[in-house]
Amino acid sequence: MLTHHQLRDHLSVCHGCHSRATPFGIKALDSGEFTRISPYTVKLAVDPTLMTLLSVITTIDQDRAGDIVIPTGLQNPAEYLKNPVVLWAHNRFTVPPIGTCQRLDVQPDRIVAETKFAQGVPLAEDLFRLYEQGILRGWSIGFVPVKAGLLPEPDVAGGRGRYVPATRRGLQIDEWNLLEYSAVPIPENPGELTVAIQKGIVHDGLLREWLAQVPDDPGGRWWRASPAAAFSELMV
Repeated sequence: MLTHHQLRDHLSVCHGCHSRATPFGIKALDSGEFTRISPYTVKLAVDPTLMTLLSVITTIDQDRAGDIVIPTGLQNPAEYLKNPVVLWAHNRFTVPPIGTCQRLDVQPDRIVAETKFAQGVPLAEDLFRLYEQGILRGWSIGFVPVKAGLLPEPDVAGGRGRYVPATRRGLQIDEWNLLEYSAVPIPENPGELTVAIQKGIVHDGLLREWLAQVPDDPGGRWWRASPAAAFSELMV
């Protein structure tokens, strides 16, 4: 089992292996919090009147960096729901919370959350519309690992003789405490995001500036190979 210090060292030493190539994988923030974007988040239901969104916020699937977070390893759902904060890009200090979590459904292969977006807060209302219309889809959990270990060494041999560059060993988080979860700027289609900004769907000026940094690249090539520095500007 890895300690928090060992986890941070592992992620720091291997920063150049994968973090420069993808926003995915477990990240260690300066605050002591760890974050991870799930590769398969999805919208399940939406209520425009109440501004609530039911969605998958994390799954058991291995992400592009090779990391796994076990959904049933969540140790503190009742404690979290006493202060169920939902943030924008894990930003606790310069942006108000965008909403609260109304309920959590922990399933063997995923966690489903109902988010109530804050009414009267332009940033939150803009984000709700973007998720409601399917323009944004990404969610990221902010957590503290309780029990974690290393997965086997990655296979450097690609299929049909292709060479796959070696990356760091993946992490498996077996037990963890949830601090918050965040909406993150991962679009379903970057082109649709550009159109939404042009049409004036996004009213909050700061959010427009953030989202304008997402390149309009057909097929999402930028998200498969984006510099860590570019993504980190959106993540605090």
